[in-house]
Amino acid sequence: MNAILLPLGLAFIMFAIGLGLRVADFTRIFRYPRSLGMALVNQIILLPLWAAVLVLWYQGRPEFALGIMILAACPGGVTSNLLTVLAGGNAALSVSATAISSLVGIISIPLILWAAQALLLGDAALVAIPAGRILLGVFLVTGVPVVLGMMLHYFWPTLAVRIRRWCRHLATAIFALIVIGAFMSQRETMMAHFTDLGPYILALNVGTMALGWLGARLLQLDFGDMIAVTMESGMQNAALAIFIATSLLGEPAMVVPAILYALMMNVSAAGFTAWARARGRSISPALG
Repeated sequence: MNAILLPLGLAFIMFAIGLGLRVADFTRIFRYPRSLGMALVNQIILLPLWAAVLVLWYQGRPEFALGIMILAACPGGVTSNLLTVLAGGNAALSVSATAISSLVGIISIPLILWAAQALLLGDAALVAIPAGRILLGVFLVTGVPVVLGMMLHYFWPTLAVRIRRWCRHLATAIFALIVIGAFMSQRETMMAHFTDLGPYILALNVGTMALGWLGARLLQLDFGDMIAVTMESGMQNAALAIFIATSLLGEPAMVVPAILYALMMNVSAAGFTAWARARGRSISPALG
């Protein structure tokens, strides 16, 4: 049953994202290259590189190491746009980064996983990486639903606006159910390895958010863009990582890093949101 419900649930999450997208969201990089470029570089390049560094240090189970790379290869998560808004960030930038990274992920995910298998894990690798199957699977559960959502938005904008908020709430609930279901199936394994794996997952989350923030500061982006870049860097599509590990690779233990990350990223994002809102209130009077 999970083999059917998991991809359907993930496809609905991506459809909900597509409902809020327009073609302009994909062309924004040409109009705002610094902000969007920074978000995409962090998401597609720096995040997998930082994960690779952590995997080289990690001495635990090989399937957890590959699970870390699966997570790092995935695009931004479904809640990144909402949390960016709550933190007072640039919502348009966040939406564009999620959209572009989700579509780029169709190609980048199998490439990153193939490289991780070949260069990082070597003889310790437990499974072959079926690049073609991963590409097709990611395309069907991410690319196709996003395009369908965009088409509905384009041809029936009134209907899309009417159902978008409801779909967003349902997508968030589905995401939570996917993570909870994966947690219940792997709770014993996760608890047994929390102390040795947890610090690496925390380092991955905090490190990627820090890279996003520092990179945005280096480019002297405005505060709202810095928030969006940071959120996009740290909020991963854990549901997609769970789908790849279980449905495409058939290794349920590989979902453990994604489960831990899903828990930790929401805690860190909540803390960052509280700080950003307080910082935003202090900046506004100064500007006035």
